[in-house]
Amino acid sequence: MRILLPYFTALLLIALPLTAQAQDYKTLLDIPEGATLVNLSATESIEIEQDLLIATLQYQAEDKDAKIVQNEVNSAMQKALDEAQKVDSIKVTTQQYYVHQFDANPSRDAARRNMMWRGQQSLQIKGMAADDLLELAGELQDLGLTMNGLSYNVSPELLEKTRNGLLEVALGKLTEKANRTAKAIGKDDVEFLQINVDMGGNDYNPRVMRSMAMDAPMAKMEMAAPVAAPGESTMNLTVSAQALLR
Repeated sequence: MRILLPYFTALLLIALPLTAQAQDYKTLLDIPEGATLVNLSATESIEIEQDLLIATLQYQAEDKDAKIVQNEVNSAMQKALDEAQKVDSIKVTTQQYYVHQFDANPSRDAARRNMMWRGQQSLQIKGMAADDLLELAGELQDLGLTMNGLSYNVSPELLEKTRNGLLEVALGKLTEKANRTAKAIGKDDVEFLQINVDMGGNDYNPRVMRSMAMDAPMAKMEMAAPVAAPGESTMNLTVSAQALLR
C-alpha cells in the first residue's frame, strides 16, 4: 500500500499552512472520481508524576497605626525573601500586598467601634528539589509566615516533553487507522488533507496541604517542616484529520 503522506511529513503538516492542498477539494463535488473523503481521529493518554512543588506563604500584621502595620509586613517579608534567595534550587516571587482598615468590634454604635489596620503580603516558592523547598518552607514558617497552599504540579519542561511524545504516538495511531480504513474499503492510497491537534485538558490531581494561621503562643513554638508527596497528572492529546482515500 502506498502512503502519499508519510508519518514524518505529518508532523510538518501541522506546522505548515494547508491552504494549497485544501483548496483542491472545496466541496464533495471536487473529490476525484473513485476517491473517498473520511474524517478520522486518534487519542493518546498518559499519566505522569508531578515534579514541581509550589508553596504559598503569607505574613499578616494588625495595629491601630497603618505605618506600624506596613513596617512590620515590610520587615518580615524582606527577611523571608532574603532567606528564600539563599536556596539556588528555588524560584521565589512576591505576590499581592494588601493593607486595609477594619472594625475589630463591629457594632451599630459608632462610639464603640475599634478601628484597626491589617496588612498582608504573600510569597510563592517553587522548585523541583522538594526537600530543599520543604525545608525552606519550615524556615519561613518559623519567621512568622503562615502556609496558604502547598501543592504538586507538572513543570512546563516536563509538560512540553510529554506532549511531544504524545503527539508522535497519536499521529502513528492516526496513520494506522487511515491505512486500515483504506484497506477495508478497497483503496490503496491515503492522502491527509488536514490534521488538527487538540492538547485537551489535563487532570493534575494535585495533592494540597493547607495550614491555618496560628495564634500568638503557637507562633513561638519550634515548627517541623511541612511534608508533601507528588501525585500523578493524566494528559490527553487528540489528533483529527481529513483524509482522501483512493
